[in-house]
Amino acid sequence: MSMPASPRRRILIIDDNPSIHQDFQKILSTTAATTSLDALETALFGAPQARGGATYSFDVDSASQGAEGVERVRQAAREGQPYALAFVDIRMPPGIDGVETTAQLWQADEDLQVVLCSAYADYSWEEVAQRLGVNQRLLILRKPFDNIEVRQMAHALAQKWDLSRQSRRREEELAQAVAARTQELQATNARLRQEMEDRARLEARLAQSQRLEAMGRLASGMANEISSPLGFVSTNLNHLRLALEKRTAGQPLEDPAELLEACRDAILGTDRLKRIVQDVKLFARVGPQPIMTVDVRKVVEQALARAELPPGSRVQRVVEFQEAPPVMAREEGLTQVFLNLITNAAQAMPENHPEPRIRIATRTQGTDALVEIQDNGSGIDAEHLGHIFEPFYTTKPGGSGLGLSICHGIITGFGGEISVDSTPGKGTTFRIRLPRAS
Repeated sequence: MSMPASPRRRILIIDDNPSIHQDFQKILSTTAATTSLDALETALFGAPQARGGATYSFDVDSASQGAEGVERVRQAAREGQPYALAFVDIRMPPGIDGVETTAQLWQADEDLQVVLCSAYADYSWEEVAQRLGVNQRLLILRKPFDNIEVRQMAHALAQKWDLSRQSRRREEELAQAVAARTQELQATNARLRQEMEDRARLEARLAQSQRLEAMGRLASGMANEISSPLGFVSTNLNHLRLALEKRTAGQPLEDPAELLEACRDAILGTDRLKRIVQDVKLFARVGPQPIMTVDVRKVVEQALARAELPPGSRVQRVVEFQEAPPVMAREEGLTQVFLNLITNAAQAMPENHPEPRIRIATRTQGTDALVEIQDNGSGIDAEHLGHIFEPFYTTKPGGSGLGLSICHGIITGFGGEISVDSTPGKGTTFRIRLPRAS
């Protein structure tokens, strides 16, 4: 089985002494003459190889002055064949010394590992650290140096150079991945923003369309509601006018009782028109209103006190008050809602009902206040139940169809909910839930 090829790394020797270059060539170049040295090195220190990798082979280049060495490093970096390691002599007259050379080498290639070689105490470690900083890319080698020490140092620093470059490449790959992911997220966010803007515009157009549709229904409902009592009033007034014209022409006056009945009917029609106008005005005012903390039980009691049952009514009122939290609302608005629902419940009782009963209850549901108004009257058919909160929808003769719509608008304006359950022949229950006042 053949061994894998040894990775080759470039080493630069910067020294003004030619014999030093020859020594490094003998020590670091892989030739038959180094076989015994390799065996001794392996016996003493173990195989000089990277963890999990093969022993390095080196290509050794030379420079006699610091400036020349810096230029070689620049050229190698430009060509994409950088040096892994440089052995740099401290003293190289007449050019720049090894410390300055090292500083310039790192400007040319920041990954380069450097070994400063010196036979004299030219600089203390503190002076070197002061000029170059404490740097993991720098080692000091004293002359005369040991061959095995040099080879071990070369292998260790070559491995360190490899790991440093691998780490840098990994960081660059991660940075590219993060940049790509960031760009993708930005594009996604831009699409989401555009979709939200498009949706907002569609919702605005839909709301406008719904408003126009509601105005159309309102106008149509008003026309239908007004036309009936208006025709009623017009018919009776015309009857009175004809009777008075006949009287003016000398003809006998019709039965005064009949004319009086026509007047009463006309007045009833005008009262009906008046109620419709009042309901429409109230309906138009439903919306955000100034609110305050309100005691629900107190408002229900006020509505019960104001509720007028039909003369001779046998309706029994059952009150079940439990603790309910205060809510944010307006007493006037809540009173109107409860009064409307109590009146509707009383009017839902058939005349022949054996035990007509209205139940009014307050309690706490979760953190909210709940009010229930229940009757055991005729109930509401399923086909009508889904429309009872719509403006002008009514199954009650003489009703405007705005009462429950107004109740719905008032309750939702306070942040609450109003719902209804009904069984034909058994009765109806309205539930009003209002959030607790904070």
